[in-house]
Amino acid sequence: MKKQPVPSAATSGKPVLTAGIIWAITYIFSLLVLKELAPERITGVAFSLLPVGAFAYFLFRLTKGISQMDELEVRIHLEATAIAFSLSLMLLMLLGLLDLCVPLNKGDWGYRHLVPYFFLLYLLGMFLSRKKYL
Repeated sequence: MKKQPVPSAATSGKPVLTAGIIWAITYIFSLLVLKELAPERITGVAFSLLPVGAFAYFLFRLTKGISQMDELEVRIHLEATAIAFSLSLMLLMLLGLLDLCVPLNKGDWGYRHLVPYFFLLYLLGMFLSRKKYL
């Protein structure tokens, strides 16, 4: 039986990156359709669910990609996730408390506006973790 080559970190990341790009495109597309066209309720729900399916596919590819990484890469991603999760909770706490004393404009600080911050916090976690180990 022929032995399958073990994928390197560079090749195993391509499906994850592709799935992430698909999710980002569907999220932005759905956001624009919902904001600009204001579709009927059932159509709006369908457009709201579209990026959820794409994100589920991204999570599937990410999990599969992590299972093919070496121990150091897994540790880097785990630390990046822990950093991003902690900072995301801190951001939500801050916004919740600020909203009690300085009402925040929901048009600027609604749920949909927080998604890019969560992604940026994950990238920050990746930067800090990679800097530590590499």
